[in-house]
Amino acid sequence: MRRLLATLTVLVAFLLGLPATASAAPAPIGGGSALFTLAGGHCTAAFAATGGGFGHLLAGPGCGTPPVSVYSGANTLVGPMIGGTQAHSVTRITNTAAWTPVPWINTGSGLLTITGSQQGQVGGAVCLIDRRIGTRCGTITGINQTVSFPGGVVTGLTRTNICMEPGGTPVAFVTGTKAQGVPLGGTGSCASGGSSFFTPVNRILSTYGLTLLTG
Repeated sequence: MRRLLATLTVLVAFLLGLPATASAAPAPIGGGSALFTLAGGHCTAAFAATGGGFGHLLAGPGCGTPPVSVYSGANTLVGPMIGGTQAHSVTRITNTAAWTPVPWINTGSGLLTITGSQQGQVGGAVCLIDRRIGTRCGTITGINQTVSFPGGVVTGLTRTNICMEPGGTPVAFVTGTKAQGVPLGGTGSCASGGSSFFTPVNRILSTYGLTLLTG
């Protein structure tokens, strides 16, 4: 009986021009997606980009250095990290059977579709999306900043007056629906006032010859 039902299923699918079995569609992956490596590295994707026929994920530091393999979800391979510094990382999405890049950020309370990128200037408005603490907004207080972090000296950063609390999950800096940058770190606290730094997204895109994925 089971064999008969299986045969009928295949026959109906054939007559309708459909595949006998359907594979799962690739899952969306973009800003807000948790990334990790088997060596214990963890980072969070800020934005998705395209280039060379592949999707890419721009993220902060924490996942390691190239050519480490990056995973997401239930230990599902995303692809190799093709670029990484003390301030950011870039992962190529080669496992296209499992993942498809999307132009939005999962903020933890909804989806924000990115429509482009914007180079912020001193005094300009900017917001930090944090999946755990929530979105906080402020202004840009410096550009082309050089900062010494535990991993080394980083140049070309943008500074804001937005605090960055320990225990949060900073995802991305944006202005409205425009991408601003990838979070790096901060000083001070939200109780006493602090500052935070990000790598401008246009700088990362230019370095790796990528195009921001927009919706």
